[in-house]
Amino acid sequence: MIVQEADLDPKYQNLWKKALISAERKNWEYVIDQVLPIVTANVGFLDGRKLLRSAEGEVAGGGKKFSFGLGSFKPSSKKDPAETIADMEENVFRKDPFNIGANEQLYDIAMKMQFPDLASFALETIKGGHPENTKNMHKLAQHYMAIQQPEKAAATYLGILKVNPRDMEAMKGEKDAAAQSSIKNQGWGSANFKDAMKDSGEAAKLEMLSRQGMTKEQMEQFLAETIEQYNADQGNIVIVKRMSDLYERLGQMETALMFYDYALTLNAGDIALQRKVEILRDKVQDQKIEEYEREIETNPEAPDIDDKRAQLAEIRRQRAAVVISDAKTRVDRNPTDKALRYELGQAYFNAGMYGEALPELQQAKSNPNLRIKAILMLGRCFERKNMNDLAKTSLMEASKELLVMDATKKEVLYELANVLEKMGDKTASLDALKEIYNADYGYKDVARRVESSYT
Repeated sequence: MIVQEADLDPKYQNLWKKALISAERKNWEYVIDQVLPIVTANVGFLDGRKLLRSAEGEVAGGGKKFSFGLGSFKPSSKKDPAETIADMEENVFRKDPFNIGANEQLYDIAMKMQFPDLASFALETIKGGHPENTKNMHKLAQHYMAIQQPEKAAATYLGILKVNPRDMEAMKGEKDAAAQSSIKNQGWGSANFKDAMKDSGEAAKLEMLSRQGMTKEQMEQFLAETIEQYNADQGNIVIVKRMSDLYERLGQMETALMFYDYALTLNAGDIALQRKVEILRDKVQDQKIEEYEREIETNPEAPDIDDKRAQLAEIRRQRAAVVISDAKTRVDRNPTDKALRYELGQAYFNAGMYGEALPELQQAKSNPNLRIKAILMLGRCFERKNMNDLAKTSLMEASKELLVMDATKKEVLYELANVLEKMGDKTASLDALKEIYNADYGYKDVARRVESSYT
C-alpha cells in the first residue's frame, strides 16, 4: 500500500520535486502548499506525509505541543477512509500537526485499512510532539511488536525508560523486543549443522539433554539442531526452553536469559519458569556487577571510572527494582504465603526501603520457620530508621527465643550490641558481646571490643 515517488502521477512528481527544493530553502509554507494535494490524492505516499508533518511542525512552532481533542472538526462517518484522512490533513493537521486525538483517529483508520506503516506514522507523530507521553509510546511499542518490527519496539521502550526509569513494563518489554530482534537478525540455523542429528529420535535427544556428562561439542551439535527446529516453529515452547537450557549449559548466560524471557511470554503462567528467569537474571547481573567492581578496583584512576561507578549504581538500582517487582508479583498471586512475604520484605530491605519492608516482615513472623529471621531483619529495619528502642525490643525478643549459641544467635547478639551502643548503654552492649566471646573468640571484632573494655 506504500506509494513511492515513481508511482505518483507525473503532475504530482513535479510538485514533489518543487516541495523538496522548498524544504532545502526552509520555505515551510510552500512545502505545505505543495505536498498537501499530493498526500490528499495518494494516501500511501508516506515520504510525502512525513515531510508535510515536519513542515507543519516548523510552521506551528517547531515541535510545540498542541491540543488533545479534534477541536471543531467532526469527521463524517459517511466518507470513506481516504476522504476522512484528507479532511483531517486540511482541517486539523495543517494547524495542529501533533494533535493527539486526530493522530489516534488516524491510527485507527490506518489499522482498519490494513496499513500498519501509516498507523506507525500516526503514533510516531504523537511521540514527536509529546515526548513525555509514555502511554502513547507503550501503544507504539506494542504496535511495532505486533507488526514484527522488534528493533523499533526496543528503541521505543528505551525511550519510555528515559522518561520513567522505573517503568517495569517497559523494562520487560525492552528485553522481550531485544530477544525478538536477536532471533530475527542473528541468522541462527546455518546449513553447517543442518543434518547434524536429523536421524536421531526425539526420545534419544531428550535423553541426551538430560545427561549431565555431555561434552561441549555434543551440546553445540544438539543446539544447532534445536535452532533448526526453532526456526521452523518459533512458538513451540518445548523447543524454546530446550534452546535456553543449552545456552545456559554452554555458559552463554545473556542469550539463555533472552530465550527464557521469550519462553515466559509463551506461557506467562509457568511458575517454575518465572523462577528460573529470576534466578538467571540475577546471575547475569551478578556477572556485570563483578565486572564493574573489578574494573573500578583495578584501575580507580581511569578517565571513565566515574561513568563505571554510575553504571554500577544504575545496575544495582535496576536490579533492586526488578527483584521488588518480582517479589510483589509472587505475593499478589499468593498473599497468604508468609515465605513470599519474607522475600518481599528482604527485597525492600536490600533496596533501602525500610518502611516498606516492615509490614511484610511483621507478617512473615507468623511462619515458625522464618520467625527469627524476620525478627532479626525487623530489628535491622528499625535500626536503619534510627528507631533504636524498637530495634532493641525486636533483637532481645529474638535472642530470648534462641536457646543455642549458633550462628543465628551470634548474629542477633552482635546486632543487639551495636544498637545498645548507639543508645549509649555501653554496659548492656558489652554484656551482649561477652555472650558471643564466651562461645566464639574469633567472631568478627568481638574479642577486641571485649578485651579493650578491661584496659
